[in-house]
Amino acid sequence: MTFTTLLELLSERLGAPLEDAGGATAVEIDGSTVILQDAGDLLLLRAEIGTLPDEGREALLTAILEANHLYSGTGGGTLALEPGVPRLILQKYTWLDRLDPDTVPDLLARFAATADTWRRLLTDYPPPTPDDAPSSPDFLPV
Repeated sequence: MTFTTLLELLSERLGAPLEDAGGATAVEIDGSTVILQDAGDLLLLRAEIGTLPDEGREALLTAILEANHLYSGTGGGTLALEPGVPRLILQKYTWLDRLDPDTVPDLLARFAATADTWRRLLTDYPPPTPDDAPSSPDFLPV
């Protein structure tokens, strides 16, 4: 499958045309915006999670790194900070030639669900109280 074929397939399934804006397009899935980007033989999926809080950042970053370990809390993606800003991004690469019309919608839905889970966790993240020792939060989505 090529990126152009992928966009045509998704346009048919969604009933609305998807524009190739220089090798990328945005798709809204259950209220979550997912960026699909052509990366040669690969497809890059990206979703913005949110800005890290000032308080409790160390414990939150520990949880993020633990979630990245063997992709145990990222659904096969990687959580990363956007360079220069404390904004958390979920990203995932997949081979275009391994995609087919039956797997694409599920891939996008699972990616969007993982991004939504991390958005909720970031929004609901309780900063530690002064008496708390820094530690990893007790959450890791799958």
